[in-house]
Amino acid sequence: MKTDQLIDMLSRGVEPADKPRWKRKLAITLLVGLVVGVLLVAIGLGVRPDIGAARMPVMWKTLFSAAAAVVILPLALQLMRPGRPLGWRMGAVAIFFALCALATIIALMGEMPERRWEAWMGGAAFPWCVVLIPVIAAPTAILLVWLMRAFAPTRLTMAGAAIGALSGGIGAMAYAMYCPTDSVAFVTTWYSLAIAVCAALGALIVSKFLRW
Repeated sequence: MKTDQLIDMLSRGVEPADKPRWKRKLAITLLVGLVVGVLLVAIGLGVRPDIGAARMPVMWKTLFSAAAAVVILPLALQLMRPGRPLGWRMGAVAIFFALCALATIIALMGEMPERRWEAWMGGAAFPWCVVLIPVIAAPTAILLVWLMRAFAPTRLTMAGAAIGALSGGIGAMAYAMYCPTDSVAFVTTWYSLAIAVCAALGALIVSKFLRW
């Protein structure tokens, strides 16, 4: 048998390889995490009673949280696969949170001095979103661990932090339905800190479940 005939024989019946389906699985994972987070807020905390009148503030808080998730997502995708360079993705996350700090300062400077504390703290003694957003983000983190373990990440602490931060962004989107505080300084400060707490928990806890 000649070489050309052998190649021709081997090429017969070859079916195209399946396209990677991980992107679809990732989208479904994030969507399911968001839906579970919304249910947790609706059942456990309750939707703010004036959500109809306050739909624009709720929307901007949701968009802010979604923007955080979008900025963190490329970094998480690189970390879930071994050996992928991080490049600009770390810088993008740093720039996002630097802009949040800048927005907080500008927003507080626009308030009267006697109102700055209220605008920053939302009129409460403690910003409970720092606690509640990580709780609401937990289901998304569990689902992401289940998905990303299949890619055998090697930078476990950083991958865990990225999963936590990404889950925090999704959790914050759901939390916006409940959050009664709409000031820019409150959202850019405490939502960002809540996402950072999620990242820290991810580095400490989630990373252990990524290990093979």
